[in-house]
Amino acid sequence: MSTSSGWPSMPALDAPRRKRRGWLILALLAVVTLGAGAAWWQSKATPIIASANGTMAAVDDSLARAPSDSRVRVRVLNASGTRGYARRATIELRDRGFDVVEYDTERGKPRNGTLIVSHTGHRDWADRLQRAFGTGAIEERPDSLRYVDLTIFVGRDWKPSTETLRP
Repeated sequence: MSTSSGWPSMPALDAPRRKRRGWLILALLAVVTLGAGAAWWQSKATPIIASANGTMAAVDDSLARAPSDSRVRVRVLNASGTRGYARRATIELRDRGFDVVEYDTERGKPRNGTLIVSHTGHRDWADRLQRAFGTGAIEERPDSLRYVDLTIFVGRDWKPSTETLRP
């Protein structure tokens, strides 16, 4: 087989084989697109579940948020012995409407359980913080000299969300 130019020409693919390859590529693209869409939809439809095992409550739970008509000032102290828990807790509590005005590390022996201390007598705010945090015992320690309403000592029982941190 040669052309008028003297060079041999490539044999043409037969049409049925070309059609099959086109359908195969189209089917593969459809499967990839549907799989990616299903994975995205699943990730958007699965909120963080509220539980007593130390994980944060679902974001859409209205009782796991600070009341919208009040400013709830919170001090977060990492008493777990695990580096970075105060910052992570601060970010998650701010996402739920709490005004975290200070976060730091509690010196001393690590605490196994989380403790929420109410300084201003607002037990309902402490209950909301406990629900948002997913764990913690509540104590009343009135202190009018404090500039915060609640102090939370983050213990080893708290598990931060698995979402990546924002910068």
